[in-house]
Amino acid sequence: MVWWFAEANPFASSTGSWVGQIEWAAKFVERSPFDMNKSKAHQADASTTVLADRGPVIVTDPPYYDNISYAELSDFFYVWLRLLLRDIYPDLFAGILVPIQEEMIAAPRFENPKERFEDLMGNTLKLIRERCSPEFPSSIFYAYKQQEERSGGKTSTGWETMLTALVNAGFRIIGTWPMRTEFSGRSNALSANTLASSVILVCRPRAEDAPVATRRRFLNELERELPAALDHLTREGHIAPVDRAQAAIGPGMQVYSRYSRVETISGEPVPVRDALMEINRVIAEYDRREQGELDAASQFCVEWLQEYGYAQGEYGRAEVLAQAKNVAIEAAPLDGLLSSGGGRVKLLHKDEFTPDRRLSGGMTAWEGCMRMAWHFGDEFGEGIDGAAEVAGKMSGLDGGVDSVERLARILYAYFNDDGKDSANAVVFNTLVTSWQDILIRRDTTQRQLALGD
Repeated sequence: MVWWFAEANPFASSTGSWVGQIEWAAKFVERSPFDMNKSKAHQADASTTVLADRGPVIVTDPPYYDNISYAELSDFFYVWLRLLLRDIYPDLFAGILVPIQEEMIAAPRFENPKERFEDLMGNTLKLIRERCSPEFPSSIFYAYKQQEERSGGKTSTGWETMLTALVNAGFRIIGTWPMRTEFSGRSNALSANTLASSVILVCRPRAEDAPVATRRRFLNELERELPAALDHLTREGHIAPVDRAQAAIGPGMQVYSRYSRVETISGEPVPVRDALMEINRVIAEYDRREQGELDAASQFCVEWLQEYGYAQGEYGRAEVLAQAKNVAIEAAPLDGLLSSGGGRVKLLHKDEFTPDRRLSGGMTAWEGCMRMAWHFGDEFGEGIDGAAEVAGKMSGLDGGVDSVERLARILYAYFNDDGKDSANAVVFNTLVTSWQDILIRRDTTQRQLALGD
């Protein structure tokens, strides 16, 4: 255990003080829709005991595989609390130290730690499955950072283990929702690549008589249902690009986990890992279709960016790509999006789309997106107000002004890939998350102008 920072003065009013913690708890009690006087707290082994027995709503935050040794960390505080409280809570403080052999983590001190963790987690989830309400979903928090490389994609060991355990326990996964649960100023988040979000796994009991599905049936249903779910997440839910990849796992796993088993034509089970790879494949195909719905000039710019970035490329290559899109390098609207000369072509950077730059002939999604992005990325930009003004000038855009949001998602994915350009990724993520506010501000301004206000 390493000391990062000293604890706050418990008698002060700063974050982490005794008074501050009590006030947070009091605020929850005041605002809770439930009668808190009926609440009870118990300490028990979750892998063998689930105390609630009348169809409860279960919300749990399970151990994080091999990330934290909870028992060893607890011992530091336990020995002092025992001196003060063992006469008041003799059962809780009967031992000299906290129980360590029953701990549900994949620690090296255990024999076969991975298999042991999976068995304990599986037993716990089966108990939850037996006791949880069929009327209300159960929620499981997941905040874990670990990846292993595998040809054909990346998958998280702990993530895959959790999903597999849920499916094997008889749950149907109906959602995977990222939530901002981690405090950015906590000590281990300063200057470190720690998680900023937890994922909420939303589950319901799977029917006892759920059928078996072939791999082909699973793929057919996945390709039919997941694009519609992605439409809902992006066009109706307006979920942030940074969260969409994770949120999209939920609808995909909902297809997989509705069956008691998914198997190949030879009868072999299709594991969760393979299901995740197929879900990611469908998401990638959806993204390519989204790109294909943009106007021709914007499609050109996206493909040129993906090949050359903002570096110069050969004029001949650009001309071939432009002909395929039925646009011309030196004619509107492309001539307002590129710089060319000396046999070279280069995309204009978003920083060049300042408000005083003249509008190109026929506004494209690319130009509108770059102009809006300037307002969110430049110190002199006007944020939502500036972006709304741009949106008001795009009435004749093919595909409507919403194609700008679609393009911003594509650009976020491009700049975020392998940390290619995190600063640009943040700008386009902000543009998407502000989209509803941009449209509201645009419509309000246009109504005021129509009324002569």
